[in-house]
Amino acid sequence: MNREEFQKVLKDFEIQIRKRLPAMINSYLANRGNREYEAAFNHLIDTLQRTRKELLKHLSKVARHEQKVRYFNAVYNLDSQLRSMGHKDAHQKHLRFRRHRLAAPVVYDIGEGPEQGDLLNVAEEGVLLKTAEKVSVDREIRVSICGKQARGKAMWSLADESGNVETGVRFLEVSEDFLKEIKEKLKE
Repeated sequence: MNREEFQKVLKDFEIQIRKRLPAMINSYLANRGNREYEAAFNHLIDTLQRTRKELLKHLSKVARHEQKVRYFNAVYNLDSQLRSMGHKDAHQKHLRFRRHRLAAPVVYDIGEGPEQGDLLNVAEEGVLLKTAEKVSVDREIRVSICGKQARGKAMWSLADESGNVETGVRFLEVSEDFLKEIKEKLKE
């Protein structure tokens, strides 16, 4: 491979990473489980990895300094986009959790006495509450539904324009009675 060929392959590699890879990641995550999208995504990743190895093999022999910098920037971009796939998936899971599915009265205590709130959603590891004010992250919260209690920590607390505050609570200590009560509320 000479410098001109290296330049051409490098330019194509950069374009694939900047333009095609983000679109493929989004379509892959949106259509998870679809074989066609998975095959196309895996084919693109395999092609990029082969090109990466081929360019690396000839990097020290024919590349100028600026081409080396462009190569390493492109490789870093490729790796960071693939790493961020997990973050996008976690963010989508977080957004699905924040969708309101139920509204049940709940009493919560952040150390300043019991206050009334609403149970908005439930997951296996925590609950989403509508609280009167923002709760600081990692603050311990006691949640009570129909006399059944659980203890958890605030993971986030977000206020909207209307003044409502949604607080995500991860369970630290939960009783079986509390879980049964939550499951009954979900069925209603």
